[in-house]
Amino acid sequence: HFDDGALISVAGGRYEPNAWGLFDMHGNVSEWTRTRTATGERIVRGGSWRDRPERATADARWSYPAWQRVFNVGFRVVAEASGEDGDGR
Repeated sequence: HFDDGALISVAGGRYEPNAWGLFDMHGNVSEWTRTRTATGERIVRGGSWRDRPERATADARWSYPAWQRVFNVGFRVVAEASGEDGDGR
């Protein structure tokens, strides 16, 4: 059992980043991906606060029907720099 003081999920950046500077990679909320199954179900990866530790890994994957609401899944926004010096080249 682990108690981090949070009832459910927390705002991003609450915990220390990993070795690559990425925050909240495991254990806060699972993440939606752009992938769907052949039957249209949406693919989720990672583990959330609701999952057991063995499911809180980057390779954990499962799916939800498009109509199903879930409360332990979120998304990550990726913003890429436009160039090395940031001027768009």
